[in-house]
Amino acid sequence: MAADDRLAGLNAELARQVPHPPGLDQVVEEAGRERLAAYCVYSALIAGLIGDDDLAPARWPARLAQPMGRTGLTRFAPRTPRGLDAQLTVAEQATRRRPDRRVAFEGLLVELINRGAFGPLCGDADQVRLARPGRQDGLDLELIKDGSVVGRCRPEDHWELVAQQLASAARGPDSLPAASSSGQVSRWLRETGISHAVSTTVTLAVSIHPLGAAAGLGTRVIRSRIEADREHAGALRQLGETLDTLRTQAYDELAARRRDLAEVSRSRPGVVLARLVAGGQPVLGHPRCRRAR
Repeated sequence: MAADDRLAGLNAELARQVPHPPGLDQVVEEAGRERLAAYCVYSALIAGLIGDDDLAPARWPARLAQPMGRTGLTRFAPRTPRGLDAQLTVAEQATRRRPDRRVAFEGLLVELINRGAFGPLCGDADQVRLARPGRQDGLDLELIKDGSVVGRCRPEDHWELVAQQLASAARGPDSLPAASSSGQVSRWLRETGISHAVSTTVTLAVSIHPLGAAAGLGTRVIRSRIEADREHAGALRQLGETLDTLRTQAYDELAARRRDLAEVSRSRPGVVLARLVAGGQPVLGHPRCRRAR
């Protein structure tokens, strides 16, 4: 009875503090937006768009501030390193602190593009690679087709695609999102695209076009993350079943070999003894062992 009274009192206190609590749909939407906003800041940080002291929205450059404002993510973005780390994995926290984090971003981008995480490449290219450009502020992303360069773009211009992929993909302890077994672009990117309008001065390596939809943005992030987690869990479950089958086969084969060895040892003990000696396993009392001693 005392416990029930305390719970009733706590419920009454919460009702006074939050007389109109949000519904579940709103909670999911805001959780998704908070997650996406954090990964936008993280991606912009490791891509070199902002520095460690530029987490506050007032210090953002236009190419971060404008898409964040257009999608309503600014108020959900973390303002401090601790707030940002709360949304990141341990590996991502370590990457954020690396002095060469831009190199880590470029490597992650190349890996994601070549794995098909963002869909087909522009110009029917086969893959992308990093190359030293004429400019002094980073590497170029080269589009390769049949061994020849068919296009170039800047890796940092892909920061928002990387943010969306990291926010919605299933991941393990490392910072790399799990690959889709189908090799297709994620449901999240198919539905949403990138939020800011791509101007004529920005060239991307992939053929994803912006839709500019902001309604339900956070909910789509959460839904895509759940879908990715289920797919990842299914792949792990299938791997576990395969390993169980292989283990059973190995046990059966080992048992069969032991039965064969036991049968041979009963019928022809001299053959077994010779096999053991020839295999480098001397048996005490055998003439060859006595000569060796």
